[in-house]
This record gives sequence, structure tokens and C-alpha cells, in this order.
Amino acid sequence: MKIYLDNAATTPLDPEVFEAMKPFLLEDFGNPSSTHAHGRKVRAAIESSRKRIAELLNCTPGEIIFTSGGTEADNTIIRSAIETYSIKHTISTPVEHHAVTHTRKIYTPKELNYIM
Repeated sequence: MKIYLDNAATTPLDPEVFEAMKPFLLEDFGNPSSTHAHGRKVRAAIESSRKRIAELLNCTPGEIIFTSGGTEADNTIIRSAIETYSIKHTISTPVEHHAVTHTRKIYTPKELNYIM
């Protein structure tokens, strides 16, 4: 039996998820931002997924943001919160991932960037 203990870095893909993604990995791999038929098909699938996830989370589809991974997600939420709410002070701990600490350093004035 194989044991993997670094699920913070990556996680095995659930077979059900793989089956749902399989057509888009092998056949329908169009750019969802394109206007051609392949792109429109992929865009429709993404928006359908966004709507389904929003229903499960009891929120609006516009509140669902897909990212390529944890670093992009950390950067997106921290930067958006700082800019949207004019956050001037941030607080974190020394064990934060670089995706968090580096983003805080860039978007928060140094004298207001606290590490506890």
C-alpha cells in the first residue's frame, strides 16, 4: 500500500472527478476564452460547474473563483481583500506559506505588516 503524507502540496485525484474531467482532458480541450465552438463548449461546462458549486455553497456563481492552485488562490484573496477593503494592517505567523507572506509584504506597508 502506498502512503502519501504531503497533501498540503498535492492530493490524489478522486476517480469520480477524473471521470468528469476526462472529456475535457482528452477531447474538449478548447480555450474557454475563445469564441470558436471548442471554446464555447468548455466555457459552458465551466459556467455549469460554477453554478453547481454555488448552489452547494449557497452563494452566487459570481462568488466562485477558479484558480490554478493554492499560491494563486492565496495571492488572489489577500490582494483582493487589501484593495477592496483598504486594509492597512495585516497580521500573520512565521509559519505562513510564502504565498501568504510575500503577498502581504507587497501589498501592505512594511511598518504595518505584523508577524506574531
